[in-house]
Amino acid sequence: MNRVILAILLCLNVSVAAAEMPDIQEGLWEVSSEATIPGMPMKMPAVTMEQCFTKQSMKPENIMQQNNCQMNSMDIQNNLAQWSMSCEQEGMTMQGAGNIQYQKTKFSGTFEMTMSGAPQGAMTIQTKLTGHYIGDCP
Repeated sequence: MNRVILAILLCLNVSVAAAEMPDIQEGLWEVSSEATIPGMPMKMPAVTMEQCFTKQSMKPENIMQQNNCQMNSMDIQNNLAQWSMSCEQEGMTMQGAGNIQYQKTKFSGTFEMTMSGAPQGAMTIQTKLTGHYIGDCP
C-alpha cells in the first residue's frame, strides 16, 4: 500500500510537471499518509517517509511503468491538482481519484482508491496526504 501511495505522489508531481508545475521546492520532503478503510474496526497507523523529489525522478515513463499505473485524467488549476488513475498490481485492480493543494514548501490532499480482486473482496481506502520540504537531497 505504501508503494501505491508513493507512486501516486510521484505521478502527481510528474503529471503536474508535464502540464504546469506548481511552485514547489525540489529536494528532500517528509511525506505523511493516514489511511482509513470504512467499516474496518481498527484504525491504520499513519505512515511517514522521506522522499527526494528531483526533476529526473518525476518522469512519468519511469514511475508509471514501475507501478503498473495509468493516469486517467489530470486537471491543474494554479496550485491545485485533481486526478483519477488506475493500477494493476499483484492480481488486483485499483481505481482512484484525489486532489492535492501545493504551496512552495508544503502540500496537503486526499485520495480515495477502490481495490478489487483482493482475497478479502473489494475495499475502499481513503487517504489524507501531507508533505513538507526538509532540505537538500542527500
